[in-house]
Amino acid sequence: MSDADNDQNHLQAPQVPNVDSDLQHQIAEAIGDQSIDDLMAQAEAPPAESATTSPRQDGDKPRPQDDEQVGFELHRGRISRINGDDVFVDLMGIENKLQGIVPLKQFERPPRQGSIMDFVLERVDESEGLMHLSREGAMTSTAWDQLGKGDNVEARVVAMNKGGLELELAGRIRAFMPASLVDIHHVDDLEQFVGQKLACSVHEVRHHAKHVILNRRHYLADQRKRQRQTLLKELKPDQMRSGTITSIVPFGAFVDLGGLDGLIHISDLSYTRVSKPQEVVQVGQQVTVKILKIEEEGQRIRLGLKQIEPDPWVNISEKYHPGEQVSGRVVRITNFGAFVEIEAGIEGLVPVNELSWKHIRNPSAICKEGDVLKLVILKIERDKQRISLSLKQVHGDPWLNVSSKYAKNMLVEGTVVRTTMFGAFVELEPGLEGLAHISELADHRVEHVEDVLKVGDKQQFRVIAASDTDRKVSLSVKALTNLSQEPTNNSQKSAKAAEQPKAKKLNVSLKSGLGEHGGMGQGLGNLRI
Repeated sequence: MSDADNDQNHLQAPQVPNVDSDLQHQIAEAIGDQSIDDLMAQAEAPPAESATTSPRQDGDKPRPQDDEQVGFELHRGRISRINGDDVFVDLMGIENKLQGIVPLKQFERPPRQGSIMDFVLERVDESEGLMHLSREGAMTSTAWDQLGKGDNVEARVVAMNKGGLELELAGRIRAFMPASLVDIHHVDDLEQFVGQKLACSVHEVRHHAKHVILNRRHYLADQRKRQRQTLLKELKPDQMRSGTITSIVPFGAFVDLGGLDGLIHISDLSYTRVSKPQEVVQVGQQVTVKILKIEEEGQRIRLGLKQIEPDPWVNISEKYHPGEQVSGRVVRITNFGAFVEIEAGIEGLVPVNELSWKHIRNPSAICKEGDVLKLVILKIERDKQRISLSLKQVHGDPWLNVSSKYAKNMLVEGTVVRTTMFGAFVELEPGLEGLAHISELADHRVEHVEDVLKVGDKQQFRVIAASDTDRKVSLSVKALTNLSQEPTNNSQKSAKAAEQPKAKKLNVSLKSGLGEHGGMGQGLGNLRI
């Protein structure tokens, strides 16, 4: 085999059976240009003593030379006694009567006298009559023999790299966990696991090469499956449950209830209006939710967060009444009006025609989001959770007693606010407009209103009619001229009549020209016409 082939084999991760190509790629990235054999060998190799190593203490014994060491042998023994930092062991099946000894520090806790354990024979010191044993090697050997694929184990994370986690099982067995197998959900920060003990399953083990790949995702999924079956039997609508926010989407947030995922729709996050779920919850947050609905045998679970708190609409009719004035903040503007929050969770609508007494097309011409307004409650519909509000009612109705304020023939001043084919609307005061019909714009025929009046023109008009019931004021331009040429009251008429010369009174009898009795001597007597 050529050196190039050797290099190629060294760079690639070994083909572990039953591991998909994606996992192979992740393993290769994690270990870089080393094989798993190299990685494990380095992990298990004892650290080299540096030049700055502290001097050996008097009580320390020199390490025996190679010719004094014994090959790896596993023996079973009984704990006979503990003396200081040493544990004495009676080995079973050994003909000679040498005493076994093992350092106490190799035990997690002091062993019980009489207990039976496995040990590795490291060396024999016949001069002292001792067999030096090791507990650590025995644990490793026993653990390797018992380790199999699919086993659930506990491992401590000792390091991380760009491809995953490096772990250590009982018996100092080193293992590797690819990043994709760390959790059910994607984990960005692997460093948080360093130093932790993780429950996981053995994804793959090769005893002869001492390769171990662990899978926490599979372990968690299996646990969730068990929990799911139990949880499905317990879950009922209206229950309160604790959970963890696992993901956030534009329409809501998913919650892990401990084996089952449920959705809190954005409308169920808060009684107040929510634009984005992140305004209320964050991934990883612990929450208490209410079970609203369970569908498709637990495949769809609808949860509520706001339902944990009392519904502010329940006693709305006791707190607010039509005709009352309230203050509120504009939270949203639409083309048909403005939504105003009068308290947390309670919003009312100010229709566009209730924003002002004058004609407006866009609510934003009157208010904007964030404005605080004083309003009048018009109507409360508790079942539909609706409140109708009015802004213009706060300032009073300008049409009240309009016929008295704008009497017939009164001279008024106004501003043209808009024109139509049939006339011009004139603002006489805020919220009150009159109409100057096209026929009242001039003595002659007017083809287009804009020929006489334009939007923004400010001038005088004559009131020709005003109605309280119809809420109308009719105005005229041509009446300004016509009325100035005619008497406007009785005194003017009398003065004009006095200026005219008086006619002489004729008191003449109508007779014929032939005398008193007629032209033929036939008088008509005293008959007068």
